[in-house]
Amino acid sequence: MKHILGAILLILTVGCNTTNKSNALTYFGGQIINPRTNFVLLLKDDKVIDTLSLQNNNKFIASYKSFSEGLYTFKHGNEFQYIYIEPADSVLVRLNTWDFDESLVFNGKGSSKNEFLINLFLQNEKEEQAMYQYFNLNEKDFQFKIDSLAVERENIYNDFSQNEVNITEGFKKLTNTAIHFPLYRLKEIYPYYYKKAHNLSKFPEISKDFYNFRNNINLNENNLLSFYPYRNYVINYLYNVSYQIKEKDSTKNNITVNILNAIVENVKLEEFKNTLLKGIVVEDFLKSESTCSINNETLNIFLANCTDKEYVTQVKNLVNDSKFVLNNELLPDFKIETFSDEVLSINEIAKNNNTVIYFWSTEYMSLDYLTKRIKYLEKNYPNILFIGINTQPEAQSIPSKTNFSNLKKQFKLTKDSYAHQFLTSTYPRTIMVNKNGIVTNGFTYLDSKKFSSELSKLEKN
Repeated sequence: MKHILGAILLILTVGCNTTNKSNALTYFGGQIINPRTNFVLLLKDDKVIDTLSLQNNNKFIASYKSFSEGLYTFKHGNEFQYIYIEPADSVLVRLNTWDFDESLVFNGKGSSKNEFLINLFLQNEKEEQAMYQYFNLNEKDFQFKIDSLAVERENIYNDFSQNEVNITEGFKKLTNTAIHFPLYRLKEIYPYYYKKAHNLSKFPEISKDFYNFRNNINLNENNLLSFYPYRNYVINYLYNVSYQIKEKDSTKNNITVNILNAIVENVKLEEFKNTLLKGIVVEDFLKSESTCSINNETLNIFLANCTDKEYVTQVKNLVNDSKFVLNNELLPDFKIETFSDEVLSINEIAKNNNTVIYFWSTEYMSLDYLTKRIKYLEKNYPNILFIGINTQPEAQSIPSKTNFSNLKKQFKLTKDSYAHQFLTSTYPRTIMVNKNGIVTNGFTYLDSKKFSSELSKLEKN
């Protein structure tokens, strides 16, 4: 097998330029350095179309008949990246998971397009971060900065296109989106950050010409829905509209309600609308003050307009979960077990300790990130006991119990544990309990902006 795979990789690296597209196979493969799992996923429109197993030397390869041109994503562990593939391409990727994006190298037929895209993405990230220092500029000067970046990016694309043969209309459209939509997003958030920079009570007056680009934007581009620059622009446009509604009508001061209504009004693609509705509701839930919760008006708009039954169930479960483990009440006891199958009680372990109980899975958080986060918290809050409970210990991407050595106090739930009652939504949840067993925060999460202040309060108990 390893000799066959090596030969295929060599052939794909040097050839396939003379093959007739209508009859040719399309290849996707490569090599993962320091792999996190034993497979790579290939996705189209956020849906898995193939699972490619890592073979000898962590290489993988697959061939496809009747392959459709377009934007795909490949995912390994918790990381993903875009890849543009045309029929008869033979795109190979090589990357090191320790530096996923920056280490990514393409090879084979079709590699030049993908090299251009990844370099454009990385450049966009750097330039967008640099642009935040200019939000204090007036509209005219800010527009000049945006125009300068647009011209610079267009020149880079023109240089690329002069040396690239047979650029398709699909790739041109994708590249145009990658070039301009991050800049359009900056214009959508400009009023908010200008107001913040100048400590104003209201948004600045913006001329109509500033948003002329909107005339050429379709908020329902089916082929671009999985493309982050497009999706991110749409979300920021909706937020800008929502803030403007609040500015014009003081009775409409709930931004979440405004944006849900804006989604219903502007987004007609059902799947995209459902995704946005669920995303906004969950974000609003997690950002709630103190303990996470969902406003009734927010919930009613979501339930009246979301047609995805799975999403509806998830949100209902989230609401149901939040009703268990209430603030200022005793923590209900529940059973947990060690990875040696010793059954214990959560109250036994947390007794007489200010405690943070965090439920986690690699579906939402990588083990590497979790380890760094918990070590940071343990170092900065040495008087708090941190207890981790893995909710998916049997999942394929979960390391074996011997690899939990970098995380202290790790457990899993027994099959009949009472905790299953308030973990039905599968979202990660963190519970904070003082040394008297009283819940100080029944539903928060490790990345909450309020988490540090909540920990400081807990330490004083």
